[in-house]
Amino acid sequence: MDRFTNTTSHANALGWLLDEQLGSLRDVRHAVLISADGLLHSRTRSLAQESAEKRAAMGSGLLAIAREYGAVSEGGGCRQVLMELENHLCLLGQAGVNMLLLVETAGPDADVATIAGQMEMLARRLGEHMSIADRRP
Repeated sequence: MDRFTNTTSHANALGWLLDEQLGSLRDVRHAVLISADGLLHSRTRSLAQESAEKRAAMGSGLLAIAREYGAVSEGGGCRQVLMELENHLCLLGQAGVNMLLLVETAGPDADVATIAGQMEMLARRLGEHMSIADRRP
């Protein structure tokens, strides 16, 4: 099975929507929908389950650090994190109550404005459907 047809995953309820809204963009390599506590919710089919789970955990940690930085620096709430790597970019933002959206670009020169716009549109489109209740022990 190649990386584009990996369907042997756990629940991936909104994977089709990530593929439709973000995976179809030329500059997007992968997209992952994450619960705020770092659990994978859905992923584009271009990303294997294990890789998506790793990105989910890291994305949750990155956003937590950014939020704390915002509080310490009196910058307000964190809207989005943009991480520039040598080979691509990573955008991470809120996508509903207790939900995050991580998008990895196909290269370092991706059209960030278009991708961020699509991320925002996706978050608005799904609204409460992308929300997860707080987890309690």
